[in-house]
Amino acid sequence: MGINTNLMLEIKDLVVEYRTEDEIVQAVNDITLWIEKGKSLGLVGETGAGKTTTALSILNLLPETTGFIKHGTITLDGDPIIRMDEKGNSVAAMDDSDMQKVRGKKVAMIFQDPMTALNPIFTVGYQIAESVKLHQKCSSQEAEKRAEEMLELVGIPAGRKDDYPHQFSGGMKQRVVIAMALACNPSLLIADEPTTALDVTVQAQVLEMIKDLREKFGTSVLMITHDLGIIAEMCDEVSVMYAGSIVEHGNLEDIFDKTRHPYTQGLFNSLPNINNRMSRLKPIRGLTPDPANLPMGCAFADRCDYVTERCRFEKPVKKWLSDSHFVACHLYEDGKDESKL
Repeated sequence: MGINTNLMLEIKDLVVEYRTEDEIVQAVNDITLWIEKGKSLGLVGETGAGKTTTALSILNLLPETTGFIKHGTITLDGDPIIRMDEKGNSVAAMDDSDMQKVRGKKVAMIFQDPMTALNPIFTVGYQIAESVKLHQKCSSQEAEKRAEEMLELVGIPAGRKDDYPHQFSGGMKQRVVIAMALACNPSLLIADEPTTALDVTVQAQVLEMIKDLREKFGTSVLMITHDLGIIAEMCDEVSVMYAGSIVEHGNLEDIFDKTRHPYTQGLFNSLPNINNRMSRLKPIRGLTPDPANLPMGCAFADRCDYVTERCRFEKPVKKWLSDSHFVACHLYEDGKDESKL
């Protein structure tokens, strides 16, 4: 794969650990992913796969006392945010002051829970305006006007800028969070399970809004979710994450029509079939491995229907099946795009 100079985000060989007195949790294990400018990448996987940790690493918002980037590089629009050597030492990274300028202006995040993403003691207008003033160095009046415009953009009357978070429903709170995230026209938007706490109707409205805003501003999007339906509607490419590793990556056709990894296959088998109401769901058996005690070989081995002895002792490496599609599985050692499932 050649070097792409049109990348908004590039993560290479990222390793993240959470360290406590009792154990080391291997949250992200040597992942590589990228997003082209104006494109959308879906990061899909079960709870605990390492999706949110990856997002927090991009923003350098890991817990100070327990979260550590052990290895890897993160580059945003050509600028290195994190670069670590083999010993885990930072050889080129933005300091806190530089990161403050990046957050909100160049990259913004919609967090999972809108109930806790807003400060209950400030009005929603004030919270949006504060972000604008911080990054665009404008007057209070200009920031307030921008806050009104953003509220209108996400379907909330500007007159509600003086209301407090408790006066909004869950769906309206999520719209406010989106307005905050987009107030400074970030180049990259990270949406971490943006519809988790919302009912189905509001989910559809929020997703449509993100799609419209992406088209309007040309924003790149990292969509973090466990919902394959959202991935199909919102994303250009998909990375499937399991136990801190990317096990399969491709465009929508690769992942949905040419599924190769047994875990990805398991995700699709777990979905209800609307064309056959009598069909039974086939959940993936077993549980995800303890990230503080990952197996020696493939992390999916104990849950896989195609496991061999080799899988238990040797980690699979990435195999490119086409220019857009790779899989990390011993079933595809020859790199040919022939389904072994």
